[in-house]
Amino acid sequence: MKRRILPLFLIVGLLMGFTTACDEDAAVQLAIHEYFPGSQNAKAKRVAQCESGMNPNAVSPGGQNHGLFQINLVHRNTVQSMGYSWSQIYDPYVNARVARHIYDAAGGSWNPWGCRNA
Repeated sequence: MKRRILPLFLIVGLLMGFTTACDEDAAVQLAIHEYFPGSQNAKAKRVAQCESGMNPNAVSPGGQNHGLFQINLVHRNTVQSMGYSWSQIYDPYVNARVARHIYDAAGGSWNPWGCRNA
């Protein structure tokens, strides 16, 4: 009996891990879609893919850029003025909303991002 239970627990554990990863991927996709709808969506996805690999927890090697769209620390006050704490920058919805704010402030341009040509 023990021989059958162990593989069952292993399978259930693996499936739960995949579900969590799928949920995070879905949240990332929905966040980008919410703040960059329609014709802007594909470009926003390419920028996020280039900037963070679509990882909402990404931090650049130098530690200056954070989250899905790699929001730079120079935008800390902007994040706070939008009602968020800096620690919330790893939430894909917060990060995408801040990215949208930066995008709009740049005149509807991806110029603030290194991956603007993605």
